[in-house]
Amino acid sequence: MSAFRFSLVLGCCLVPRVWASGAEPAPAGLVSRIKVVSDKAPDCTSLKSIAESVTRGCRTNDEKAIAIYNFMRLTHYHRAYPSEGTDIPVLKEINCYGWSLCGGLHAEQSALWRELGWNWRFVGWPGHTTVEAFYDDRWHYLDVFLKFYTWMPDPKNPGRRTIAGQDDIAADPKALLFDAFTLDKGRKVAYFRGNEFELFGERANWQAPAFLVCGDDLPGIADGVKKRSRAGSPEGWAGMAHATGKYSADVNLAPGCALTNTWDPSPDAWYWRDSKIAPCHTCGDKEIRNSPEKGPVAEPYFSADWKCESYANGQLSFRPDLSSEACLRSFAAVENVTFAAGGVVPADAGKPARVTVLLQSPYVLTQAHGSADGVAAFEVSTDGGKTWKAADLNNFTAPVKGQLQALARFTIKDRLKNLDVRATVQNNPFALPFLAPGKNTITVSVADPAALGDNKLVVTYAYRPGERRKSYEQLCLEGKEIARGHDASWDTKPVVVQKVFAARDLPATFDIDVATATDKHPVYPRMLFVRREVVAPNQKPLPLPKDAQEPKSGPGFELKSLPNPLLVGTQPAPVKVVRPVKTLTLELTANGFVSKPGDAATGDFLRWPKNANEKVESVAFLVGGELKGLPALKDLAAARLVVPAVRAHDKAPTKLGVTALQAPLAAGQAFDFGKLGDVVGSVAVPVQPADAATWSPPKEFKVDVTRTVRSVITGDTKFHGFGLRVVPDRGTDDGYTVRVQLPKQPKVVLEVDVYTDPAK
Repeated sequence: MSAFRFSLVLGCCLVPRVWASGAEPAPAGLVSRIKVVSDKAPDCTSLKSIAESVTRGCRTNDEKAIAIYNFMRLTHYHRAYPSEGTDIPVLKEINCYGWSLCGGLHAEQSALWRELGWNWRFVGWPGHTTVEAFYDDRWHYLDVFLKFYTWMPDPKNPGRRTIAGQDDIAADPKALLFDAFTLDKGRKVAYFRGNEFELFGERANWQAPAFLVCGDDLPGIADGVKKRSRAGSPEGWAGMAHATGKYSADVNLAPGCALTNTWDPSPDAWYWRDSKIAPCHTCGDKEIRNSPEKGPVAEPYFSADWKCESYANGQLSFRPDLSSEACLRSFAAVENVTFAAGGVVPADAGKPARVTVLLQSPYVLTQAHGSADGVAAFEVSTDGGKTWKAADLNNFTAPVKGQLQALARFTIKDRLKNLDVRATVQNNPFALPFLAPGKNTITVSVADPAALGDNKLVVTYAYRPGERRKSYEQLCLEGKEIARGHDASWDTKPVVVQKVFAARDLPATFDIDVATATDKHPVYPRMLFVRREVVAPNQKPLPLPKDAQEPKSGPGFELKSLPNPLLVGTQPAPVKVVRPVKTLTLELTANGFVSKPGDAATGDFLRWPKNANEKVESVAFLVGGELKGLPALKDLAAARLVVPAVRAHDKAPTKLGVTALQAPLAAGQAFDFGKLGDVVGSVAVPVQPADAATWSPPKEFKVDVTRTVRSVITGDTKFHGFGLRVVPDRGTDDGYTVRVQLPKQPKVVLEVDVYTDPAK
């Protein structure tokens, strides 16, 4: 009599294992290592494949380091560490989670450096863990948590540059930090000086790398490297381990199995051990909207209800063809079961008859349910079949949540019918093989094509193409972010591409053309899902989405593409074109000083309380008028509000801000402070000693308001006037309650720089 035992198989689902005592296990029906790779996305099936695919096209080690940095930026956001109670392999975190804090992110970054043959060392700051890479005989610092790296002259190659290490920065913070970067106050990011998101001639430099995008600053980096302490080169940090261990990113399917990965979250289908809240990037879209390394890929997922980067889900499903005896090859184990009279039935009605399903994939299980007819009992095991617990087939989430694999055992009552098992998995959406605008080449392979037998491997992509009505040059002129969905839209109906492969067809490649209308600009498609399924001869693939359509092509469409986001920053900045300008002066109408209640204020000081409890009256100065004589948008070089002052605070500098009023001014009527508007520009007014004379004539302070004026020119903003106010900022005023005194009748003007030559 045959003996039966259970064995786990590296597979996404179900493999029958039936063998005689003493015989070696022999997989039946399993199709192993199913790979679906897009040439436009990282290959996240191993650390080696990530490093190789991400650095493809890089010519120097600096470029490779930046590509790895960009990959980490694309695939991760910062949030408290994912936890499993034991160390998490880096490869597993990349595929299943996609968030961590500094130590975890830098453990992953160093694991990828290791694949390139580089050494690494962790460096601790007060409250922050960093890591450096060693290549080209020196150390280099790239921080994917703070979103920062900097360049320095290459001491071995005069005239060239290399990424600086922390020792270099500490030795010369002025040159490598404060003189090297410029802060874009409107976008609230830093750029390398001379490599900003601006127009360089007729072209927008929209691929300028954005740094410190989540609110960190250069003084913080200077202080960190000053207080640094080295922590060696461990093979992991903060619960993230370089070693992959028993984890595998292989996708293995048996007949009737499908793995669908999506770019969307399912309600409450997240896994974060011991957390009571769902994973979410608390910085909102700061990391996306100005970042060319991540933003273009991520912006299609913005929507009215989008709050932050979070988790995404997929589904592991099993629906075997029970009308064929071959279905027995789709189970992990069978016991006292035979195929008779067109169905799966007990071989001996006096003994228990069981079939076992293996739920397994590279992604953690978060929910599970199923249905079947003819079942007497249902049990679940998460220890490889050593122990079993009775479970509710309608919902057996509790015992399997957080696992990579589980066994589901069905005791058959009479005849097994309508078996359908589905498990939700958690996947990192940006570690999936996404598509890009233009031509995408998809490569499909398996470990052994012969394992398919008479079955078919079906690969399905679903996405919603999009387009942008304005160019990056227009976005730049209008002061808009590169990746916030500005002037862009995505189709409501999905495009579906499905390919069916027999054993003889593999390995295979096919193209997916993501076209753009001839008169529009390309954007990344809004990915919906990628699916792999092994279909039995008499089965049909899973249903396609409603209203599925084929890719757009033909007259009126072109294969327009965008640059590889992983290579952002690897190229030198374009040469900036210096164009001649003339300056126009537009006079504005002074409306006067107003207090927070909206009434006219006495005195001529601008002041603002540091907090709601401070008993300091809020006083602003309002100016209005009409902006007549503004140039065409393409001819506007810059605009500045010129503010006169006669006295400043004697203890600390004052941050003087300009707001764009949200309501019109009316002579003799109170102004609603709630309509004062956001600060659109600011300038630091220096300390003036108490015994110093007032500035006479008044000293002029110029505040850049170019973006606001551009928005007025385009019609996106209606001009109601400007407000002048103090902006409490400990980084400027050291915590003092500061103020600025204006002349009794200040004359505030708008300077407008206009190009006098055509763009080149």
